[in-house]
Amino acid sequence: MRNHPTSVEDAVSQIENSFNRGGRYLENGEPKYTAHAVRMEEETGIRGIAGHYRFINGETPAHAEYGYRKRFQKYALAEGMANSEDPFIKEAAARIGEKAADVLPEVNAEISKLTELNPELKRLNYNRRSFTESYRALIGITSQYNVDDINGYLHAYRTNRKDASVHRRMDALKKQGFRFGWIPAASTLDKIEAFAERRSRRLPEEFRPLAARKKAAER
Repeated sequence: MRNHPTSVEDAVSQIENSFNRGGRYLENGEPKYTAHAVRMEEETGIRGIAGHYRFINGETPAHAEYGYRKRFQKYALAEGMANSEDPFIKEAAARIGEKAADVLPEVNAEISKLTELNPELKRLNYNRRSFTESYRALIGITSQYNVDDINGYLHAYRTNRKDASVHRRMDALKKQGFRFGWIPAASTLDKIEAFAERRSRRLPEEFRPLAARKKAAER
């Protein structure tokens, strides 16, 4: 929560408006949005690691994500706050959470529509009875992560486990100038490492760090 609630009503308001990032989500009518895997493709020239999905009625990913966050984020937050030690937050979460079961089919319906447009999403592995998992799967799509990355993220959430080997591989790639902002699946890291190896054979040693910094500075 952005501020400590002073009442149940204040807590409800903060949860319901959390999607708006303190009024800073929109800038001149456009949602602030970063698709980290797409950004890596643009910065490095690598291909095939982002989802590049199609969205309903031709919406942009940024506007689709804004709409979904506005409609659904409060229910996922409420689910996560259900056991809060703060009595205001706990009661607010309970009030909002009462409606989650009725709204959950809407989230799954949106994923079904997106799967019709993007058949690769048939491989999504998420618990359709969990509001949080369904919502995070949906936002994974709007963030344009590939299916392996979304599934890996959901598995880590479900099991509360981190893959230390993945983080070690990411750290090594960061030293070569790759920016992440998300935790990729091992299969995605395989592609990034293969690309890094090919690039290292093309770029003279003295220009590698400079090239990486230049790409980052252009963003």
